[in-house]
Amino acid sequence: MCTISWLHQPDGYTLFCNRDEKKTRLPASPPVLNASDGTQYLAPVDGNHGGTWIAVNEFGLTLCLLNGKPRPAGSRSRGLLLPEWIASSDAASVLGAFTRANLSVYSPFTAVVLEPGRPALVLRWDGAKRSSLDDGEACMPLTSSSFDAAGAQVHRRMEFRRLLAQTGRLDNQLLRVFHSSHGSALGPLSACMHREDAETVSFTRVTVDAQAIRMDYSPSAPCKRVPSTHYEMTRVAACLSL
Repeated sequence: MCTISWLHQPDGYTLFCNRDEKKTRLPASPPVLNASDGTQYLAPVDGNHGGTWIAVNEFGLTLCLLNGKPRPAGSRSRGLLLPEWIASSDAASVLGAFTRANLSVYSPFTAVVLEPGRPALVLRWDGAKRSSLDDGEACMPLTSSSFDAAGAQVHRRMEFRRLLAQTGRLDNQLLRVFHSSHGSALGPLSACMHREDAETVSFTRVTVDAQAIRMDYSPSAPCKRVPSTHYEMTRVAACLSL
């Protein structure tokens, strides 16, 4: 359960992510610098299964995952896919890994892949078949909800369009306000989600530019204005295969 939005900028982009979870789940660990096949990446760590829902690597590639239907007993945690794929230097490599992966052991999910200078790649697994969208810009903002997936998408996109019409421009400030918003009422359908058994449990902002990669992480709903912890690493150029 998440809400994801992004904005492309010269030499990079900014991505925002609200993570919604049930209150019975263990809290996630703050982002750590890790490595996969020699590639450094930043990612928080899921408290229950050890995977992650968002990661950015040293090449400026970000992966962010939204769960579909609830995970049945015995299936593999979807968050374990991102540490496997984050060694990729570009979105095309992630698409290749997605195409080759045995997804039968995973419940449905949607993933967005961002890299500087290219439209978002959106990957979907519905439990029976996989699909991909090379230009996923029209999908923004992406949403998920175990309570009412269709209702949450409609409600959050309406609030996004209302804010955009109000300001007249799409920028980082608008996206920050959107992720903190409750729309007409605080509740299960709002971008900053609150219900009796679940809520938005963290807010992450990833910023990539020509020199650096930054992750700002707050272990709380963005409406609560809990200060973020800042993480940073130098962006490196991907090696081209000849």
